Amino acid sequence: MRVTYRSLLGLTALLLTISLACTPAMAAPEAQLRTPPIIENPKSTLLDTEGAGKLYQIGEHLVCVMEGSPEEMGFQHGRLLAKKIKHVLTEGYVKKSLWERGYTYEYVMQQSERMEKFFPPEYVTEMKGIVKGLRAAGIEDLNYEDVRLGVTEAEILHFEPNSPPECTNFACWGKWTTDGRLLHGRNLDWDIQGGAQDDAVTFIWRPTGKHPFMMVGWAGAIGSVSGMSATGLTVGEMTLRTPNVTFDGMPMLLMLRRVLEQDTLEQAVNIIQTTPRTTGWNFLIGDSRIPTARVLETDCKNCIVYGPMDPKENSETLHYPLEDAVRRTNHPANKDMLLDLALAYGPKIGLHVKDWEELKAMLPFFKLQDTYQRYDYLGKEIQKEEGAIDVQRALQILANGPVYCKITLHAWVFDPKKQTAYIAHASNNPPGTALDRNFTKIDLSPWFK
Repeated sequence: MRVTYRSLLGLTALLLTISLACTPAMAAPEAQLRTPPIIENPKSTLLDTEGAGKLYQIGEHLVCVMEGSPEEMGFQHGRLLAKKIKHVLTEGYVKKSLWERGYTYEYVMQQSERMEKFFPPEYVTEMKGIVKGLRAAGIEDLNYEDVRLGVTEAEILHFEPNSPPECTNFACWGKWTTDGRLLHGRNLDWDIQGGAQDDAVTFIWRPTGKHPFMMVGWAGAIGSVSGMSATGLTVGEMTLRTPNVTFDGMPMLLMLRRVLEQDTLEQAVNIIQTTPRTTGWNFLIGDSRIPTARVLETDCKNCIVYGPMDPKENSETLHYPLEDAVRRTNHPANKDMLLDLALAYGPKIGLHVKDWEELKAMLPFFKLQDTYQRYDYLGKEIQKEEGAIDVQRALQILANGPVYCKITLHAWVFDPKKQTAYIAHASNNPPGTALDRNFTKIDLSPWFK
């Protein structure tokens, strides 16, 4: 294949469809290494109770603990967070991200209904419990269909007029951490202008007869993009651009909740492999008990699983695996998924390739793009020094280099062995990245019993 000036322009445009939000220009200079401050002993205040459910203020963070049956946990959620739920649905993020940006009510509800066919029945019961809790709090103008948006909106926002967000995840253990335990870090590089941070909540579920788990999320949603379980599982997602998409699958927020309800890493991976999926996501699932972690590159057609030192993550696509660590950003390491991208989007922007060999000739240009630079940065930072990564160092990795981003909605480091989370949310008025905020240590052990 002759690589022409036009084809290089097309490749650049294609890569911009993979990674749009956070560019290396936003990175912190090495001479000004950011060291995010940690609030080690935040003040904890019990704000309200509803049955066995409790609402706490821990430092700057709302923490909602729910306990019992699906209906009971939903009712507690709805009653304790009624004002936040009403705000996010009618004044805050849902209004700003959907209705003020050109999505029609008919279109949104149609796609939500398609995904609802894949909801586990107990999740429907829990969401209807939220509505009952809202009614008990005096809010009459929100219904089940409104609450359903809390778990289906992420898929809808993968399509125009929105652009999918960017994210970063890494997990390391063994030779890289100070004592061998697993640490999992993530940046959710989303939309801080929409005000989702105003209604951020850390949820802790204590379902009857099952193990507890937590998710960093938003009022009204019974699933999220980040979480940890009492059994030592952790999970985080990243957007993956792909042409293989559908609304006929379980929404990602619920699928990740399903992951945290599992007992083992094998079961957690199997949930994603066997559940009907929607659009493109990369996932990172950690297990502190082994310890180890897996990356999954997925869309409605593909589910490629990678572990540490995985031979599938290799130089043919300009990637390299790590010992005792995995990481991902917003592109696939799988060559078939890369080719799917080029074949689907390339002709629209002047890039014409017929097969893998033709695309392979252009791959060196991928290294110029933000998503590849973040991937490479993580690999180099993890390997800098054996036995050196603790929570503070993990936060430094998230807050420096090309991984630092001006639109990080929330960031965290999970320490599942110690049942502890270090969490920061974006600020508002004016909006500011979570990476410039204090990280609050939240000890989950009282609720993870």
